[in-house]
Amino acid sequence: MTLSGLPNPSYFPYDTLEASCALPDRFKPTPNKPVDPPTAQLANTTLSDNPKESRVLVPHDSAEPSLLRKIDLTTALQYGTAQGYPPLYGFIRQFSRTNLHPNVPYKAGPDVILTCGSTDGFAKTLELFTNIWDEERDWIREREGVLCEEFAYMNAIQAVKPRGLNIVPVAVDDEGMVAHGNGGLAEVLAGWDKNKGKRPHLMYTVT
Repeated sequence: MTLSGLPNPSYFPYDTLEASCALPDRFKPTPNKPVDPPTAQLANTTLSDNPKESRVLVPHDSAEPSLLRKIDLTTALQYGTAQGYPPLYGFIRQFSRTNLHPNVPYKAGPDVILTCGSTDGFAKTLELFTNIWDEERDWIREREGVLCEEFAYMNAIQAVKPRGLNIVPVAVDDEGMVAHGNGGLAEVLAGWDKNKGKRPHLMYTVT
């Protein structure tokens, strides 16, 4: 053990890690359309004749002084902060600001939170933005709700149910959640029944 209570990196069971990573042009993309491409297009979505790859070698130790650029096993296999592995966090944060959300009007741009997957991230979001509701303890007017598509990811629904939240389905079509019409978002909110709890303040959608 080190003086700070962290494991001594000399005892880590790996000296180096090496991998072959596919480059972006390895796959032929399918057309980006609102509905699934025809079967013929799917049949043509194959590996290119000349697959390309890049070999990556991660050393045991790196002399890089910046934690945001330091990629080695001494750092990666060590206990870290709740924010996540600094080089990974820094890359995803910068990529999100530059390519995904360049116009978000926050000071210094949007930030990111690393999670262990969509279900873990969704569960943390629920804990942050909702209160647990108990039928035997709380008034119905205090019950919070979540809007979701009528065909939703089951793990997300299973994360909502134990908190006692009202799960409110909204109709969908080929392009996702319907804004207007029978079972659409406008109809659901306009005809809201307060006997089921508060009007939902969260929306879960994957489209």
